[in-house]
Amino acid sequence: MDAQRQTRRLNRDKSDGTEQVPRGGKQIVIPLSREQYRHIWSSAEQLRRYLDEWVQVAPELFPAGFEKGYALHGMGRESCKMPGIRLRKIVLADKSQFWLRPSFVMSYMMGDVEDLSYPLLLAAHGVPAWLLVAGFGRSEMYWQRLLERLGRSSLVGTTVRDPARLPAHLAADEHHGGWNGEEGYLAVTAAEGCILGLSLTVAADDKHLAQAYGDFATEARELHPEYAPQTVNTDGWKPTQNAFQSLFSGIAVILCFLHGFLKIRDRCRQDHDLHRRVWDIFRAPTAAEFRTRMSTFQHWFQTQDFSTSVRDMVAKLHNKTEEYVVAYDHPGCHRTSNAVDRPMNRLYRWLYAGRGMHGHQASSERRLRGLALLHNFRTFAPRSNQLREHSCPAHRLSRKQYHQHWLHNLMTATSLLGRRKWTPAIR
Repeated sequence: MDAQRQTRRLNRDKSDGTEQVPRGGKQIVIPLSREQYRHIWSSAEQLRRYLDEWVQVAPELFPAGFEKGYALHGMGRESCKMPGIRLRKIVLADKSQFWLRPSFVMSYMMGDVEDLSYPLLLAAHGVPAWLLVAGFGRSEMYWQRLLERLGRSSLVGTTVRDPARLPAHLAADEHHGGWNGEEGYLAVTAAEGCILGLSLTVAADDKHLAQAYGDFATEARELHPEYAPQTVNTDGWKPTQNAFQSLFSGIAVILCFLHGFLKIRDRCRQDHDLHRRVWDIFRAPTAAEFRTRMSTFQHWFQTQDFSTSVRDMVAKLHNKTEEYVVAYDHPGCHRTSNAVDRPMNRLYRWLYAGRGMHGHQASSERRLRGLALLHNFRTFAPRSNQLREHSCPAHRLSRKQYHQHWLHNLMTATSLLGRRKWTPAIR
């Protein structure tokens, strides 16, 4: 007789948050190699000169009020995890205190960027923790905690360095998967190849999705209080649409045409002529032409012999014509869900390899947010005989790069956890 499966009790509820600032929220990260650290870290004059240069180039790395003056107040204790490494204390004119950290040091002193660059690049491409242990040692918990601590940073603030670069057009969707033997839902918001919002929730109803997508709205408004995206592409799930309409007044919901096509394709996979005709409708250059092509397609379809299931799906596609036409009023919007499906693909693979999500709500969500940041900052694959204009999705979106090395760049972007002005935590 099989033994009864034992599962530990987990907290699956999102906390109300706390006003306590996490450790990383008080750390200023500057681009600095280990060699530069040896030369200037102990010299107040050289370090001050270096800081003043970066304040001019990238003021977003420093807390508000830094330009009014600061003082270097010695060093902290030597790190037990990284011998020889000591953070420097900075006090601003308003007496607020911060710590200065070089970019070659991972958050929470968990290792050297050069040593962890390759394994984290593999993790960004879906390699699970147990395989990282086989290749690079340590333990599964070490790699899990590394991701979890990285995920404490603001996804929006870390990825989008300039408020003016916040995307006007979004795409959002949910992915459901196993969460310690039960169902869990990942609410993901994406734009321009980057994951900008990721929250874990226990249900996909109006209440829970409004709270989940509300995390993205909160982080975006920390960067730009007046942020109001023009459109969001979703599938036909009403709670998703209701969530964004409640969070952003005036936002237009763009219905995903791809989902309508897939419902038809899945019921007649070999009828390529029908598939081509459906996509010909999608490629209409104007709203009037879209309506004309849809009407012409419907008349042709009525003369054909298709199964009842296919006819039902084509009828649904035709009945939603006016919902698809909304996209023509918003040039540049996402007409399909590819903008969110493709960035989510790596998360799918990682979750599948790890057999779903494990742990409390807070730790599980932060771990996935850490993976999202790795996705945003991982380097693009090289192209033969071609130079890439941008190094990673985050660079393409924000037009900002602090260091040529991808992990140095990510660590620098997590300065102050991506939040210049701290507000109460949202998780």
